[in-house]
Amino acid sequence: MNFIKILIVEDEVLIADYIKDILESNGCEAISMAHSVKEAQEKMEIMKPDLILMDINLEGNLEGIALSQQKSEDCSIIFITGQTDSKTIEDALKISPESYLTKPIREVDLLTAIKIIIQKKQKQYVFVKDGYNDIKLKLDDIIYIQSDRNYLDIITTNSKFAIRNTLLEFSKELPSTFKQIHRSIFINSSFLEKISSDEVVVKSFRLPLSRNFRQNL
Repeated sequence: MNFIKILIVEDEVLIADYIKDILESNGCEAISMAHSVKEAQEKMEIMKPDLILMDINLEGNLEGIALSQQKSEDCSIIFITGQTDSKTIEDALKISPESYLTKPIREVDLLTAIKIIIQKKQKQYVFVKDGYNDIKLKLDDIIYIQSDRNYLDIITTNSKFAIRNTLLEFSKELPSTFKQIHRSIFINSSFLEKISSDEVVVKSFRLPLSRNFRQNL
């Protein structure tokens, strides 16, 4: 769980520390905490968390629900609350949280909820080495991957990455929307614009189409 960035928004410091201790003891490293609405807003902007553990009843009001609406599109929410009245639950569910945990927080419930989210996110992203850094690439942003022996060029909608890997190994992480069109090329079929007898066009890139792989399209 060490790659996911988690923000704990909880105005009760002891509870926030308890949650942080659980996460750290289970391999989470990128953890930050906020104890007020203002601090949470600042850290949401700077940190850009993948997951927010959000206390609903912040500063004596249901500020956690309103605050959750300011999250980024890719950020997941787990609501935490000591309130179980139907109106609060109904309002919270309108945000479409990934999970809803009631206090006192049980370690097994917290870790299960987070692991489910991680599994979902792993299907949306792939991690590649760029020098000494691990880069998180959104699969939907990858246009095509082309191999040159033990190296790969990954072409995305806004960048290009060269990594050391084989096409066979890397393709194991790709969803079914990626199709092999050549012994050295996989394309994201979501960007497919044109197919001819010996080439395809994906996002304005013209790429060779092998007869052996034409049936994949």
